[in-house]
Amino acid sequence: MNKRKIYYIKNSAQSKFIFRFTSISIIGGILALTAFNYLAYRKIDSVLYSMRLPRVSPGNLLWPEMLYSNLFIIFFTLIVFFILARGLYNKIHGPLKKLNNDIKRMSSGDFDKNIALRHKDEFLDFAEELNAMSHELNNRFKAMREAGAEIERTAKILDSTRERDEQLAKIKDECAELSSIVKSFKL
Repeated sequence: MNKRKIYYIKNSAQSKFIFRFTSISIIGGILALTAFNYLAYRKIDSVLYSMRLPRVSPGNLLWPEMLYSNLFIIFFTLIVFFILARGLYNKIHGPLKKLNNDIKRMSSGDFDKNIALRHKDEFLDFAEELNAMSHELNNRFKAMREAGAEIERTAKILDSTRERDEQLAKIKDECAELSSIVKSFKL
């Protein structure tokens, strides 16, 4: 029984992305907390050494510092996430674009070149199967060309010789071989 393969991003790439995402989230949280503590300490220190104490609650007193620190960290985290997402996009898009170009080349009838992806690319298994398919199609088309050429040679000989029955039998055999090759395509 032929087991169908499922193509997806490899688990190692998924694990790396999840690890990076989690790490950046944790680092962002730590940076936000550190920035808030630093700004709050400076604000409280300046209030304690001022001549007048403001008539606001501690929450309202530290509200701008909390807002600034969180906005900074959100901006920082978005930039890092954008960089990570762009890297993941390039990791997937590059090999897919290469596969797409090679499939277009194959659809035009050029089966001689293999699809070459780097060993770390996500779609390497898929590319290897496409290469096997391309090789098999190339072999079948070569066999069809050879059988067609043999039929043409036999037909030319048939026109110039008296051995028509022998040549007709040869043409019949070549046509049967060509027909079996064409039937193997499962159209």
